[in-house]
Amino acid sequence: MISLRPRRARAALLRVRRRLGFEPNALRREVDRRQRAVGVGAAAVFAVLAPPACAGVVCAAYAAGVRAEHAESAGHHRLTAHVSGIEKQDDGEQRYTYARLSWTAPDGATRSAVIAAGRTTRLGATVPIWVDERGAMSRRPQGRTDTVAGAVFAGAGAAGAAALPPLAVYLLVRRRCDRDRAALWDAAWARLDRPHIG
Repeated sequence: MISLRPRRARAALLRVRRRLGFEPNALRREVDRRQRAVGVGAAAVFAVLAPPACAGVVCAAYAAGVRAEHAESAGHHRLTAHVSGIEKQDDGEQRYTYARLSWTAPDGATRSAVIAAGRTTRLGATVPIWVDERGAMSRRPQGRTDTVAGAVFAGAGAAGAAALPPLAVYLLVRRRCDRDRAALWDAAWARLDRPHIG
């Protein structure tokens, strides 16, 4: 059985092209051709502005992310903590379990912290954690995946920002063209309503 997805995708693209006024048609009026020309110009402006804007923003965001990676990895350490105690609390509706973690900081001092734990947490279990330069538990430092994701999001934001001015111009022109088309339709209907003599 032949899939209809390519046909549906092509039909959807044709509908979008028709609605944007990019479809060639001998019956189009001057106002339609004007809107089409502005649309093509807006698309060309976006094609010129978007690549360098995205490239510049992505490079800057990636470089900043790499610097953050080095800065955070220098002051953070991955250690193994042990569950030295388990505390359970019951507020009548829900039951909460907390685990007290203990570990040895890079300076040799013993540290501890209480975190939320699951019901399967057992006394003496080991948990990998990150600590900062003082030995206190901290979040995971920024990694390469975080850097790449930040650069991608920054590039997408730059592309959206580059698209806004030409899109705004096109929408304003389209609104004006819609008013002109409505006036042309009204004039055409008025001519049809006039009585013909002779």
